[in-house]
Amino acid sequence: MKPYFLILMFSFSFLKSQEIKKEIDVKQATVFLQGAKVFGSTNVSLKKGRNTVKIINLPNDLNENTYKINLEKNTTLLSITPQNNFLKNEELSDGEKKLNDEKKKRQRQVNLLEIQIKNLAGEQKIINDNLKVSTNDKSTPQEQLIKLTEFYRKRMLEIDNQIFLLDEQKSVIDESIAKIDKQFSEEQTHKNQNTKELLLEILADNEMNLNLGISYIVANAGWVPSYDLRAVSTKKPLEIVYKGKIYQKTGQDWNNVKLFVSTYKPSYNQNRPILSPLYVAEYTPYSSENDKKGYVQKAKSSAAEISNSFQLRDDISSQIPTATVSDSQMNVLYELNYNQTIVSQEKEQYVILDKKQVEATYKYHSVPKLNNQVFLMAFVKNWQNLNLISGEANIYFEDNYIGKTNITANYLKDEFPISLGVDERIIVKRIKLEDKTSHKTFNSNKWETESFQISIRNNTKENIELEILDQLPISENSKISVKALEIGNGSLDEKTGSILWNRKIASGVSEKINFSYEVKYPKEMQINYYSR
Repeated sequence: MKPYFLILMFSFSFLKSQEIKKEIDVKQATVFLQGAKVFGSTNVSLKKGRNTVKIINLPNDLNENTYKINLEKNTTLLSITPQNNFLKNEELSDGEKKLNDEKKKRQRQVNLLEIQIKNLAGEQKIINDNLKVSTNDKSTPQEQLIKLTEFYRKRMLEIDNQIFLLDEQKSVIDESIAKIDKQFSEEQTHKNQNTKELLLEILADNEMNLNLGISYIVANAGWVPSYDLRAVSTKKPLEIVYKGKIYQKTGQDWNNVKLFVSTYKPSYNQNRPILSPLYVAEYTPYSSENDKKGYVQKAKSSAAEISNSFQLRDDISSQIPTATVSDSQMNVLYELNYNQTIVSQEKEQYVILDKKQVEATYKYHSVPKLNNQVFLMAFVKNWQNLNLISGEANIYFEDNYIGKTNITANYLKDEFPISLGVDERIIVKRIKLEDKTSHKTFNSNKWETESFQISIRNNTKENIELEILDQLPISENSKISVKALEIGNGSLDEKTGSILWNRKIASGVSEKINFSYEVKYPKEMQINYYSR
């Protein structure tokens, strides 16, 4: 049995010695909104026949189903075996070893100082005990007590001074050890923690030097789209600057790589005030459940107000595109013109992807029922050709930073609306006309008349076009009828109850819009208004 055992051991050792360990250099990365496709390569010297190549330090979050191995002629890939190196994280780097040795050296100094302090403290205890015994002993001569007391005072002072100096030295060394621990933690943070490995069995027809390429997809990388919207005036085109915030936390640095940014179009989410239809129905007294619903609705409104609060500027100085754009049927691909270095775990890196001048129709928009702010809107035609995807946008008007808005791309109408922020110079106010509001009862029915006035003042230096949106309630009960009494040349949508007014208002001019409606219902019925 022994000869066979020795032969097996020799064969195993021989096979293990033929294993070639390699780490790939990342050459190219295609970054998606979530995830990235990474391509790397390494040079391997192969012997004729079977070769075992172990690719080490691959990202832990890579998808093992996405491996693609690129070989050259006269080679055949026999097998791929993904595996983990669970012992890797126990190994110390050269920097960690150096810090560890320095810490041991200083900890030894601390230990020696603590021994000295301990011995001095022990001596103090012995002196205190002897003095206590001599003082209590009535047979001790007075002269001896005086000499003992003087010795006590002198020696105790010396010991206290020595302990004080030793404590100072210990504190200094303790601080240096704390700094070493902090630096050690920093080394651990930047240390490559990747433990994924790939075991390849390659058959070579001849002895050769192989350029081995590997591609795979990782999850912990991606990019976030954002925009700069710049309008010099309402008479000039709108400039859209496309930006990408790229990040990767794969544990594998991308040094001087060819970078591509790939994108798709997510769902649309409008950012400006949206007017929901207002319904009128029979009133039902509130219960505790209704109170709860009211509380939830109020909480949602508060959350919406918080989400629309003013944010700080997030801009980068360069506005020159650094990418070449290619538009396929399924996505848009930006090819960066210059190689990029994106280090794992570090902050996001901004790049300018594209810049376009687009024709836009500028119009002001206001929903005074919800708030009195007036939004400057840019309506862009043929927006499907702009390759827009959802993202945050910085707004600039007349070279001034206005704030932030959201670009959302899943939009069905012909003109794409982009909010350019609030213009405080245009004042809109909505009031209820109490003298024209009435509640009447006749026979078996009640009539409620509601009247409102919208005041507009243009304090800009230019003539403006303003659209104002308000509404009438909608009845879903055959016993309740709603009738428009006055809508001031507005356009009424019977389905939604919304009224749209388009007004051209000259600079420094004020205008008023009056509208009213009547609600008729049985006098024994109570009604309430709600939105959904």
